[in-house]
Amino acid sequence: MKIGIIGFGSIGQRHYKNLNKYKKNVVVFSKRDDVDLSRQVKHWRDFANGGPYEGIVVANETYKHAATIKKCIALRPKVIFVEKPLAHSSRGLIALGRTLKRKKISVWVGYNFHFFAPFIKIKKNIKSGKFGRIYYMRVSVGQDLREWRPGRDYRKIYSAKNKMGGGVLLDLVHDINYPAWLLDDALMPQRSYVRKLSNLKIDTEDFAESIFVGKKTGAIVSVHQDYLRIPSRRFLEIMGSEGSLIWDSSDAEDRGRMYHREINFFVGLIRSGKYFSNWDEAVRDVRNIEYLKKYGG
Repeated sequence: MKIGIIGFGSIGQRHYKNLNKYKKNVVVFSKRDDVDLSRQVKHWRDFANGGPYEGIVVANETYKHAATIKKCIALRPKVIFVEKPLAHSSRGLIALGRTLKRKKISVWVGYNFHFFAPFIKIKKNIKSGKFGRIYYMRVSVGQDLREWRPGRDYRKIYSAKNKMGGGVLLDLVHDINYPAWLLDDALMPQRSYVRKLSNLKIDTEDFAESIFVGKKTGAIVSVHQDYLRIPSRRFLEIMGSEGSLIWDSSDAEDRGRMYHREINFFVGLIRSGKYFSNWDEAVRDVRNIEYLKKYGG
């Protein structure tokens, strides 16, 4: 089984490490000179000629995702694993999704919290009715952008640049996605307050406060995201007619296990040959974020 990885930032490196534990034949396409890899190519032609690939991981900058996926389609992999967020703009995503489906190429957009043990347990409890009807959820995530990627100047990473898909709404899209997944519902954006509050040298928003309503459940979901919090923290509160729950990241399991489960899922998709796609879910997230940015107070 040959797998290609496009992009070798922190998440690309994590996937490379995990795939190698499964003893996969992994080829990395990256122009970086500061890494030592047994199978690295720096030109697309060499990457394409190195195939065929049964799976491809797209882990480059967000603004490059759509164009990269188009190029990957021509390589005919069984599965494309795209890191979140799917793209920095929804333009052309519906048509691209149709092409992938027509070509029978499975897609997994990397919402790794779907493999996070505490959230899996919470989802089961919601589904079983343990909390009754869910009235509301409060979701919060914050971390200091300056310390997010140790050893790198925060001003030069994509998070700091709007044109590259940075900003808390896209960068921390997990916290817009996982409440919908927990509820097994589509969230409809209602209100938002999107701002740059700090003196960080970035041209993106560093603060967002958003309200959603569940399309099926009617649950109210408030989502807070920021690049400011010291120390970093992720927090979830659920209130239902039969009970409530508070989860805090300080109680979390080793997140490395979550990424192992995700890679295992990806490899399983390749082996099974069964069609799978969460493309529409990811497109909805991008569209919701566009709405929040456009109409945010």
